[in-house]
Amino acid sequence: MSSVGMSGTGINSTVNPLNARPEVSAASPWEFPSATIEALGSGLEVVRVEMPGQQVVTAELALDVPLATEPRATEGVANLVLSTSDEGTRDHPGAAMAEAMERIGAGYDGSCGLTTTHAGIDVPRSNVEDALVLLAEVVRRTELADDDVMRQVAQARAGLAQAAQSGPALAGLAVARQVWPLDHRASRPTGGTESSLDAVTPTAVRAFHEAMWRPAGGVLVLAGEGVSSVGVEAFEDWTGSREGLGSASEVPAGGTGAGGRRVMLVDRPDAVQADVRVQTRVPGRDDPLWPGLKVACGALGGTFGSRLNTVLREEKGWSYGVSMFAQAMRVGGLATMGGAFRTEVAAQALVAGLELLGPASQPLSGAEVVSARDHAVGLAPLQYDTASAVAHQVSVLEMSGLGAAWVDEHLAAMASVDAPTANEAWETLLPASAWRIGMAGNASQLAPELEAAGFEVEVVEPGDLLG
Repeated sequence: MSSVGMSGTGINSTVNPLNARPEVSAASPWEFPSATIEALGSGLEVVRVEMPGQQVVTAELALDVPLATEPRATEGVANLVLSTSDEGTRDHPGAAMAEAMERIGAGYDGSCGLTTTHAGIDVPRSNVEDALVLLAEVVRRTELADDDVMRQVAQARAGLAQAAQSGPALAGLAVARQVWPLDHRASRPTGGTESSLDAVTPTAVRAFHEAMWRPAGGVLVLAGEGVSSVGVEAFEDWTGSREGLGSASEVPAGGTGAGGRRVMLVDRPDAVQADVRVQTRVPGRDDPLWPGLKVACGALGGTFGSRLNTVLREEKGWSYGVSMFAQAMRVGGLATMGGAFRTEVAAQALVAGLELLGPASQPLSGAEVVSARDHAVGLAPLQYDTASAVAHQVSVLEMSGLGAAWVDEHLAAMASVDAPTANEAWETLLPASAWRIGMAGNASQLAPELEAAGFEVEVVEPGDLLG
């Protein structure tokens, strides 16, 4: 006869009641993986991060190629070089490169940001040497054939068409126009505009690659098991400097629009909700208040139980959720609050949100700070549980003049943040006058409500931001 009880659980309720909570022990100590660094004669820095047990190895190349290096007339060309780079090389033309990648189980990916271009490959440890040869080939000898380039241009145009229908994307572009000077690259779409893409030719894409994808000032990060012994011969004879190509770390002063009371509203007549982005520029990782700012942003809107979510979602029922975070850039950083609200209450939600963000409101309590601090510090091991995540973080830090050891230093600093420190960072770095506001939604309904609430409203069309 079966020993399973009437509940069908197979658990002896007299020994382990169903409502008994398991004991939770303290988390074991965790440290970010250490790194070793060497420099190649070309000026390329090689960083190796040994990660025992990580059988999928990542090789990520960070190039000192910011979006600001694009010619104004052909913006989007940096992303086109990256997206086309693996579609064929001089040694593996056309589909031959994809087939070579597939044979060794490798995946190629990358991104172009305001200050750095990243290109990387993930591959099983047993094939990492072959993968590095292919990565070097893609980076150094990409073919950038006419048909491939123009196909990527068409995809970039399709991306703009999709962004024109996306409230979050339009609100993000609108706030960027407020935060950055209009002549700065950060105020425009990262993939280019309709007019700049119209001006792009395969010749322009190849010329940008030839001029900008150079080893000097770049970083190659290898992360995973056994990377200490992996050779990088494929990159050793790569040549080319960035002398005379400008600085990636230049950050202009000021932006456009009056902080706190001006809204750039992108008209979406059929929208039933309003997407909101509130943003300001802040000091970055080198500021002593940065750990306190990270914790303050977490307490204000970085967790489900944060202040913004508690009021705007739980108490008011105006949104499914609101987020807030501080993001470091190569120089400086950005603090961002975002959410989507029902159209009829969006103006009220914006007013309430700005009031909650204002340092003049109730200071953060000790309990709020401890909760946000412990969440941020406790989440770190999950954020860096893959070689890919570690390699990307190390490449970002190295390009910012920091090293892998910064992660542990930063987590230790955050772990020591208390309520006075978090409130000091909030009051000092996030004054009410600093916020810029972008919104996307039905302008005929939103504009009158926003103006009645005391906001200056500028209504724009999606094409004004994407054209």
